[in-house]
Amino acid sequence: MEKACSSEPLPLKLMHATVVVLCRNNPIELEETLNSLKGATDGLGPHHQLELLVIDGSNGNACRKVYHSIVLFNWNCRFIYRSPNGTYDAMNAALGEVKGRWIAFMNSGDIYLRGGFASLLLHAESQSVKRSFNHLGAVFGQAWIEPPGLPLHWLTPNPSLDKIDAWLRHMVPCHQSMLFQTTFAKLNPYHLRAGSKADRAVIRAALASPAEISYLSKPVCVYRLNGQSSRLFDLNSITSPGLAYYERMVGILKIIISPFGAVYPFVMWMRSIWFGWIC
Repeated sequence: MEKACSSEPLPLKLMHATVVVLCRNNPIELEETLNSLKGATDGLGPHHQLELLVIDGSNGNACRKVYHSIVLFNWNCRFIYRSPNGTYDAMNAALGEVKGRWIAFMNSGDIYLRGGFASLLLHAESQSVKRSFNHLGAVFGQAWIEPPGLPLHWLTPNPSLDKIDAWLRHMVPCHQSMLFQTTFAKLNPYHLRAGSKADRAVIRAALASPAEISYLSKPVCVYRLNGQSSRLFDLNSITSPGLAYYERMVGILKIIISPFGAVYPFVMWMRSIWFGWIC
């Protein structure tokens, strides 16, 4: 465990929020994600003190070298190596390390828009002041979905929808577009036996009705569907010894259909349009 890339060590008791970035053998994508943090906080005041945790499961030192090459002022930064056991195992490990009152998770390759993280944090803080956030575990904004190599680009949730509560009965936000209360997150870790669906139960629990309180109708990040951070299948997760039998079979099925993976983003695009229309 190391601390780096902060201009000055910041007092941990004053941390407002933590961003956790997950990486594994993808230094180019990690560099993109970390560089996006430089503009993501535009709009925050000097009193906001932030923490960055990079959780790395790589076989070599390429991601560590990228981490040390990025300079992020006014962030308290740490790099943690963890033996790879899937995305959600790494996210659970981060929950034991975070010092911020709020926590966000980003996969390497996904990026914040300029001012995106600031918008989420300010929205969360404003809802807390109103005391309307006591029963909710998170806030979320819109995410641009960009499948690498394909001419697709869409927002989720769809901006045309009328009722976010109705949309949430069918869909869940990208976790990259979310900011969780750390207390809630630590009480609701990701169940590894749930496989690729582990985040859905946590997200649904965090966004109790009425979800209008938590929704920020503004794009905050870019999520690269089926890219390095979100492939159709994760071989390491499939081979995890704790994975439930059903989820292992689903993972194997995804491997079988992976040659047709180029169709998957188009299906998700049409699904987003459909639920934006009916909600």
